[in-house]
Amino acid sequence: MNWLSKRFTFCIIPDANSNVRKYQISGLTMLLLPVIFLMACIIAVLFIILFSSSAVKIDSLNHQLSASTQQYEQQLADKELLLTSVQSDLVDLLEQAQHTESKIAEISELEAQLKELIGMDTKASVKISSLLTEEGGQGGEEYPLADEPIALATTTSRQYSEISEQLDTMIPQLEETKAAIIQYQAIMQVTPTIWPTDSRKVTSLYGNRKDPFTRKSTFHSGLDIGGNSGDPIYSTADGTVTASGRDRVYGHYITINHGRGIQTKYLHLRQRDVEVGDKVVKGQIIGQLGSTGRSTGPHLHYEVLVGGQTVNPEPYIKGDREEP
Repeated sequence: MNWLSKRFTFCIIPDANSNVRKYQISGLTMLLLPVIFLMACIIAVLFIILFSSSAVKIDSLNHQLSASTQQYEQQLADKELLLTSVQSDLVDLLEQAQHTESKIAEISELEAQLKELIGMDTKASVKISSLLTEEGGQGGEEYPLADEPIALATTTSRQYSEISEQLDTMIPQLEETKAAIIQYQAIMQVTPTIWPTDSRKVTSLYGNRKDPFTRKSTFHSGLDIGGNSGDPIYSTADGTVTASGRDRVYGHYITINHGRGIQTKYLHLRQRDVEVGDKVVKGQIIGQLGSTGRSTGPHLHYEVLVGGQTVNPEPYIKGDREEP
């Protein structure tokens, strides 16, 4: 290995007119130069391989990133479309809710009118929501909320539509019921359905009886109601006074025409407060109870006539008059 310590001379002759250049290097250097060159080549090859691999990976990552970006952009676009659709559905639901609330308010108003017409206390109803309390027990089945807002909106919209259709059906029905009640009340207003006196002391029924004077069997064409002289006598329905006078048998008497072929008569009065042609309303005082004419004592002889023929007044009397 002595040649490693020897020095070798290299001469470089550029051309004939130039000086010769000499370089001396040791044997060790001559040995190391090829090794260094070989290592440099190996390093260069490894660098190229690593660079190519990294470039492939980077390219693959770029493709993945691009695909992910496109996917996210598509998802974002889908979400925006979904949000737009939900917002549109919510606007529709709001309009349906307002329309439904309007119909419910209309129905509530009709209900209140109907209750008022039939005499129900509209102040008695209580909202259930006002009774809500956390005290006491709670229970019941549980139903999960819809996961998708679109499904919830669609379901709610369908429910609103069904409710709206039902309300559309209910409103004309309630209107018809209201009209029927008004018509019924108008008929009842001209139908003699109340007691003509404050007293409920019936002294003689309609039909066959023994005459109080002759004790013979006779037909009694009305209802006798006993009371105190001077007690008020009430018209049992709306109508027009067609007769108001005094007779030897009837005493002071009043006849009222209620229309539809119905009349009422009030006999043996102490005093008459209405005259022929006067319009009277149900429950209005028309005279005073007395004992005039063919009478054994203070009482009212009350008759109901249908088509000019007397009928039993008892089925017509449904209740007391309403206090003003």
